[in-house]
Amino acid sequence: MRIVFFILFMICSLLSIAQQQKRNNNWVVGYQPAVKFDFNNGVVTDSFENNSGTILPLCGAQTASCISDTLGDLLFFSNGFIVYDREGFAMDNGVFVNCPQGNLLCNTIGAGAISDQSSIILPKKNNQYYVFSTGMSDSLTQYWIDSMAFPGYDVFNYSIVDMDSNGGNGKVTVKNQILLQNQHYATAALTAVRHANNKDWWLVKADCYNHQYQQWLVKEDTILGPYYHTIVDTGNFCYRYAQIYFSEDGTKFVSSVSQVTYPNSYYLEYCRADIYDFDRSTGSFTYRNYYRVPSDTVTYPWEDGITGVNFSPDSKLLYMSTAYSIYQIDIMDTNRINAIYIHGPDTTIDQFQWYHILANGVDGNMYIGNFNGSQKYMSYIDKPNIRGTGCDFVAHGIWQPYTNLMNPPNMPNYGLGQYGTYPLPVVSVVKVGGSVMVYPNPTSNQLNIEYTLKENETAQFILYDMLGNALERIKLYGNMQKATMDVSHLAQGMYTYKVISSSYKSYAGKLIID
Repeated sequence: MRIVFFILFMICSLLSIAQQQKRNNNWVVGYQPAVKFDFNNGVVTDSFENNSGTILPLCGAQTASCISDTLGDLLFFSNGFIVYDREGFAMDNGVFVNCPQGNLLCNTIGAGAISDQSSIILPKKNNQYYVFSTGMSDSLTQYWIDSMAFPGYDVFNYSIVDMDSNGGNGKVTVKNQILLQNQHYATAALTAVRHANNKDWWLVKADCYNHQYQQWLVKEDTILGPYYHTIVDTGNFCYRYAQIYFSEDGTKFVSSVSQVTYPNSYYLEYCRADIYDFDRSTGSFTYRNYYRVPSDTVTYPWEDGITGVNFSPDSKLLYMSTAYSIYQIDIMDTNRINAIYIHGPDTTIDQFQWYHILANGVDGNMYIGNFNGSQKYMSYIDKPNIRGTGCDFVAHGIWQPYTNLMNPPNMPNYGLGQYGTYPLPVVSVVKVGGSVMVYPNPTSNQLNIEYTLKENETAQFILYDMLGNALERIKLYGNMQKATMDVSHLAQGMYTYKVISSSYKSYAGKLIID
């Protein structure tokens, strides 16, 4: 009976993953009109019904986020300031999203986001969806207009789409809810990965000036955080056009660092990507390595800074694009300069539009976006899991007649399934002279702490929030071996703990309260 139950469980799990994977089956790219890449049967391109310049708001997706339903049909998309329905018309109450502190930026730049990864869509519950966005207040926008110096962004917010409203065409029911304000974001970049429980999401925002990642645990009915992760890097963290991505399996994370800062005040000696290992259960980042590629300052007429990063579908290779070149890096190799040159410009220099964002399609190809979208095609990598030039760069592999193309959309891997055993197993940390076990993890009411100490030894168990504030502490005695802590009054989220013994031994770990 147990075997039958296990088989049924695995079948249901695989079906659920397959259905969720179909949420990646449509891309929205291009600008006025936007173009849909339909991956359900090969790659089929078509423009949206709202493709006329006389219709406002214009259907444009200079940098987009989008999501399909579990059958693989497009649900809706956003260009950063407008949420569009599946036909390319502004959704009910969908104009001026990402404008919690004024509409000046949206009006100034024509209702299309100008920075990469400025929005992302995550499932909520009951056919509802979060749309997270990085925005700019009116006061900061006015500074930009007056000074002509890009100031970054200062507000992070979300809206909610209910796809059961408006006859199934969707409606923005909650709008411009501020998560953080008065920030100093050098880049709009944000990304997400599914939690190991196959239910929640880790949402990550780059905070370059403060050398940290801001993180939220996005649940079906609430958003927990922010949590802050100070990063280990090897120089400048990122700048205006930097990008952050998770690998397809969710175990690795990359942040790009360009040769050129913005504004162009000084130069770095190379283009670099910082790699981290990521724990989908606890949300922890662990610095892994950095890799670099050359920046050609002789051959090309403009700066050759890094513009794109992306992991191969099997998560073993990293691709980096500079303005004029595509490189491949083996992240299993600790040599930081192992990049293989894959290809240069895919057309003549005077017609070339610069390489930009890299993204994996559900067809197994890696598509290469264009910085200024002056052509009607995209090049791609046909076999991105293959080491070396055998990965097959295909110049102008996708062409369509409708409009100039820009970049692939900002999408997580919606089909990523459960990782390992969840809930988390009992945490057992063993050091010379003693051990500590903390369980259950996650917990909602009581925390059990089992330990071994010498008979005359004592210790302190201290529970911290993610800002490092000590919230609870109890004393442990060597002649007891077990203690409990009531955590029912604490908010849902991630915490850390530390055990410090009177003999100066220490134990540490992470805990989730749900």
